[in-house]
Amino acid sequence: MKVGNLHDAVKLIKAGSTVGFGGNTMHRVPMAAVQEMVRQQIPVKIVKSAGSLEVDALCAAGLAEEVHAAYVGYENFGMARFFRQAVEQGITLLQEHT
Repeated sequence: MKVGNLHDAVKLIKAGSTVGFGGNTMHRVPMAAVQEMVRQQIPVKIVKSAGSLEVDALCAAGLAEEVHAAYVGYENFGMARFFRQAVEQGITLLQEHT
């Protein structure tokens, strides 16, 4: 078994890949991986049941090509601002799955 680091693992993601993230809304989100995707500027399609910070961060960086989700927001704290702007401006395609 080869052990690597997060930088090398994220480097395996090709531009335009579909990526599924674990966690639900603001809980157990793999933010270290998302931050590395932003550093490496990897545009992706995202699949998520209910997203928050991870989707918003990729939208803010202009890297979310599509989002397949039922909900993206911060629960009681309000909407995901960059996600909403990206969808409204046609930068990110939303495939809503309620």
